[in-house]
Amino acid sequence: MKITSAYQPKSVLLLLTLVSSLFISCGKQDETPMNGNEFFDSQIIIGDVDWREITSLTSTSAIRKASSPVADIELPVVRSRCTGFLISEDILMTNEHCIPTADHAEGVKASFRHLKGMAESSWETFDCSTFVLNNKELDFALLKCAGKPGRKFGFVKLDSTAKRNGTSIYIVQQNCDYYSARGCDWTKKYSKGKITEVADEYTHNADTLGGSSGSPMFDARTHKVVGLHHAGYGNNGMGRGFENYAVPMSKIVPAIKSRLPGVFGGGSSTPGTSTDRTEPNNSLSKAYKLSGKSQSVKGLKISSSSDKDYFSLKAVTGSKVSVKTKFTHSAGDLDVYQVDASGKVMNKVESSNNDEEFSFTANGKTAYFVVFGYKGARNTYSLEVVVKKSTASAPTSNNTISKATYLRGDQDFSESLDYKNDVDYFKFVVSRTATVKVNVSFNHSQGDLDILLINSSRKIIASSKSSKSLESISKTLAKGTYYVKVYGYKGVTNNYQLKLDK
Repeated sequence: MKITSAYQPKSVLLLLTLVSSLFISCGKQDETPMNGNEFFDSQIIIGDVDWREITSLTSTSAIRKASSPVADIELPVVRSRCTGFLISEDILMTNEHCIPTADHAEGVKASFRHLKGMAESSWETFDCSTFVLNNKELDFALLKCAGKPGRKFGFVKLDSTAKRNGTSIYIVQQNCDYYSARGCDWTKKYSKGKITEVADEYTHNADTLGGSSGSPMFDARTHKVVGLHHAGYGNNGMGRGFENYAVPMSKIVPAIKSRLPGVFGGGSSTPGTSTDRTEPNNSLSKAYKLSGKSQSVKGLKISSSSDKDYFSLKAVTGSKVSVKTKFTHSAGDLDVYQVDASGKVMNKVESSNNDEEFSFTANGKTAYFVVFGYKGARNTYSLEVVVKKSTASAPTSNNTISKATYLRGDQDFSESLDYKNDVDYFKFVVSRTATVKVNVSFNHSQGDLDILLINSSRKIIASSKSSKSLESISKTLAKGTYYVKVYGYKGVTNNYQLKLDK
């Protein structure tokens, strides 16, 4: 990580190393150019480089979805770059030392899809050159973007509550290890860590480098932004050092509200108020009743950042029901949650694709689901419901260990046990000794599920068999191949969400 800020709560340490120039840095100013650009300050890598490409995650990963509003910020006035992120439909946050004056906003552009393997023509670049405000003390700046990119990429949720030492976090940033690979591509990445000290600001140990200034620091549990990364300490001349710093949102949010209270309303413009033909269905009690048979419903719309569309469906017991929400992702990302009769979430259907789809086996009871915009996105959509009457029970593709579904990295996975005594197997690989956590969540009232953790010798090494709606295994594993088995107690069926964190 490198230090990138004029915000100086650790003044005794930082003043010894601050360079008296426009580019305030920890140690000397970074002299490694990146395709002709120089960097604002020095943040540091701590120990081994352990950041990963955001594209290494599946489209359903909570971290990848949270990364959507994060952008590569081009700063032509000073021929430099930073990272930034949307906090509303058209308001972008970065560091004040990236935008120290209104003049520094001239020509600023934000690219939201600067990803590994992505051609520059597909980076989805927006003009964000309108200066809104900045704050030198808290090292943040706000810019307004033309075209309301938040409608397409969503915007982060800010958590202004104070966090404790030891809180697990991750940083999403645009960077690469240019010390080791000169001329590398600063694609979107994430690095995990923890808050290691709480004082005037948060000290953390997630890896960053120059160019990471303005990156959001997410709470790993809630995926809300709790801090604004801006600085680091101890650069040894190769980008390696001791610790990094983030300004708490508990300080930034009140400062913004005092000067620009309307920014947290979802955007600077008034949301639309048009509705679709199934309205009013914005609550569970007003859910639009589907026929319970195969049907298509067109002309639907999520018309505002707070709009939600609820639907109910009751099909013949044993029927296989498939529900597809069809829309154009580039116009606004929509998600679907399956909920029970009390509104409790049973299954989350989330991706970065054009359509969201889920399926389940009807049990004779009314099923509910809700469609909404990811982080306030708006869009039109249609529903396609297919109901097939159950015949003979056919085995699913991953019902043996030899056909286990392969999980790559941290991953969320939606599945179901579709018939009596159905089982699902999942496979993952641990590259080095690490603590791995597997969670399987479901609605226990619809059927009790259990899980087993199995090694490459087909030996059960851990299990979770509770009577709750969550089965969880956390275990330190050596390098090797492992399997997770999901099965129903006494052969019951149910839908579930599997989450692997390693």
